[in-house]
Amino acid sequence: MKALIIVDMLNDFYSGVLQNEMHASKIVPVIARLIDHARGNPEWMVVYSNDAHRADDAEIAVWGPHAMAGTHGADVIDALRPIGAAREIVSPKRFYGAFDETGLHEILQGYGVTDVVIVGQHTHCCVRHSSYGAFIRGYGIEIPTDGVCVFDGVDNQAAIEYLRTIYGATITDSETLIGTSASKAA
Repeated sequence: MKALIIVDMLNDFYSGVLQNEMHASKIVPVIARLIDHARGNPEWMVVYSNDAHRADDAEIAVWGPHAMAGTHGADVIDALRPIGAAREIVSPKRFYGAFDETGLHEILQGYGVTDVVIVGQHTHCCVRHSSYGAFIRGYGIEIPTDGVCVFDGVDNQAAIEYLRTIYGATITDSETLIGTSASKAA
């Protein structure tokens, strides 16, 4: 079983207080195709790993208030929003990594997940920390380069290379993951 983990494709990171629309808009169609593929494949599940902060969270001191739990800013952007499909979960997080104090590992174990595909924002931060969480828990990690992004001033390719060399992530693309016919049909 494979889990598609979608990291922080939230309103506040797209067009809100920490907006990155210029870069994030390029990965939205790719992530949408991957979500459609996962929803239609019984060997995949979809995980939305979303910041859902409280005022006293450590990240607030670094980045300021963003993606506060229960607000519009903490909701997944409309183009990728959860639909409550089978094998689809929303996993709120209060730290950078998808596995940090979220119970996600136990949930994935219950589904028999052995591999994760990590997409979303930001390759050098939350995708990186989520990859670390997957790495130390023994998951195979795949990173589609067309499904991750950074913000201005950060080298996305260097961040991807870090994931490959330090966590042994397989660096791929969406066409390889789901087949060229799926991406051409979109």
